[in-house]
Amino acid sequence: MAHEPTARLSFRDSPEGGGVRTDPSDAEYRQLTLRRRLVLLIHGYNNDLKDSEDAYRGFETLQRELGGLDDDTPVAGGRLVEVYWPGDADWGKLASALFYPFSIGRAQISAAALATVLARAARESGHKQVDIVAHSMGCRLTLELLKQLRNRGDITVGRVVLMAGAVPTFLLDPRHDRQKLRAAYDSVLSEDGLSLYSADDKVLAYAFPLGQTMVPGEGFFPTALGHGFWADAAAPINLTQTENTGADHSDYWGWDREPKPLACARAANAQIKDFLRFECAGERTSIQRETFGRSVTDARDAGTARARGTQDLSGVV
Repeated sequence: MAHEPTARLSFRDSPEGGGVRTDPSDAEYRQLTLRRRLVLLIHGYNNDLKDSEDAYRGFETLQRELGGLDDDTPVAGGRLVEVYWPGDADWGKLASALFYPFSIGRAQISAAALATVLARAARESGHKQVDIVAHSMGCRLTLELLKQLRNRGDITVGRVVLMAGAVPTFLLDPRHDRQKLRAAYDSVLSEDGLSLYSADDKVLAYAFPLGQTMVPGEGFFPTALGHGFWADAAAPINLTQTENTGADHSDYWGWDREPKPLACARAANAQIKDFLRFECAGERTSIQRETFGRSVTDARDAGTARARGTQDLSGVV
């Protein structure tokens, strides 16, 4: 079977910084309509276009290794869709701490744009089954996306993976659901969530609480979902929490091939592979299963039509 290229949706209007482009290109949108089942990959804060591409390449490389896949076999059965959004500053990475408060707004706008595109694709090409793998501020974008997808019967979000989630835990507490993120998680997610966290994440330990405090309504030095085990009884019962021991904030996708971050990324990717039930070598891919299913359905329909045709002709005779 020919290699199914990984799809992409870009909501960037510039490779570095820039604003949110609300519509992807026509070519990107067509790739979305061709897929019934999607696995959205959503990068985090302070990633320019090249950083994000490197992160996604690292993810695919590790998933190929873990699944024993050759270069001609698509990862996740051809379901991957790389999402790009402008979570980085126009004035460069050195000023990233100053830009952090603005990135939350960018994540919210990008989530609304992504929801609109998914809704359009579902309306024009049929029901979409969506899983999500997100990192850092991409986890916030994911939860904002769930909020945007409430009451959409033609889109089903099954499972979400939240790596190093840059999301205050209190925003997922139903007792303080001012932004309705928890309500969206509970009502839109049809299966389960997985939070991969690390107590060794220095970004979430120091920069995150300060950055969140600078934004009105985002808490006073809050705890990040991705920094530790959320032991509160209010935590969702369908949220599995697994520690990625020793991982720093960037040690999840697999772009850094140094031994320590690569080991952490491999552990995270193994969890993702099992949680999202990615295919291994020798198994029929999702695309092959869907093609086989369509072939069987077509054959049955054709057989039924032939039977009806024979019956009709015999009646005439």
